[in-house]
Amino acid sequence: MSQTRPSLLKIYWILMKPRVVVLLQATAICGVLVYDLREGYDNGRTILDSIWTSLIVLLGGSLASGGSMAINMWYERDIDPLMERTEKRPIPSGYISPNHALTFGLLICASGIGLVTFLSHKEAGMITAFSAFFYVFIYTMLLKRRTPHNIVIGGLAGSTPPAIGWVAASGQTEAILPWLMVLIIFMWTPPHFWSLTLSKRKDYGEAGVPMLPVVKGEDVTRNHIAAYTTSLIATTLIISFYGNTGVFFLITGMLLSGYFTYCAFSLRKTKSENDAWDLFKFSNIYLYSLFICLVIDSAYLIEL
Repeated sequence: MSQTRPSLLKIYWILMKPRVVVLLQATAICGVLVYDLREGYDNGRTILDSIWTSLIVLLGGSLASGGSMAINMWYERDIDPLMERTEKRPIPSGYISPNHALTFGLLICASGIGLVTFLSHKEAGMITAFSAFFYVFIYTMLLKRRTPHNIVIGGLAGSTPPAIGWVAASGQTEAILPWLMVLIIFMWTPPHFWSLTLSKRKDYGEAGVPMLPVVKGEDVTRNHIAAYTTSLIATTLIISFYGNTGVFFLITGMLLSGYFTYCAFSLRKTKSENDAWDLFKFSNIYLYSLFICLVIDSAYLIEL
């Protein structure tokens, strides 16, 4: 029984990987709110400014990131049919031609970069452009098929939204807190992604993609996950003391990071594929919760 061909809009939607994009772009809104609650409202910005800037970074960042995802699917059209997780994507399914997908990706990506650049501050647009370039050329084309540490280095591309939000609201790139927010996502990305690859190891092996579980084995991957979640505790402490956050973030951040680490060390003992999948799902909750706590902390700052 043949599948019903989706509409062109649905195909575009799938090419942009909206669930992945929205997760990270939501942290850009946190960047806007953290700046405004800490400094922006004292410098003449209003709640309407916060809403406007949040819409710009959410839409512009989603377009730029979604366009990069579409370009990624164009580039990986040779290996997507080899993996169960990706074999039904629009290009291998024959719903859209590779050139059509590439053109869409380039146009959408450029539109997102332009939106952030011209409707906020050019510095925010430059960071957005850097992220898109890094994801497409450094992660997708250079690293992904060459090293098991692809996601460690390549994760920088998805780590920048909080800085984009902060800079879009302020025009300032020298503040330390937004870059510490970038650091938390950078350290979060490897355990988040590796917990997924543990449950999809066969796919990557058949496609010849050297993800850590394929090259080094599952036990080594679980040890790496535990190490990176432990580093999130240290990163939370760094943000608390060097980012001048308050007691609320220190307590909630340590609890969240501590529980994430506990789950990661439990995975080392159970070695369960289901537990790896559960850890992947919790990692999403962790990131959202941590940044929401940072926003709340900024609104009701009780200094250490």
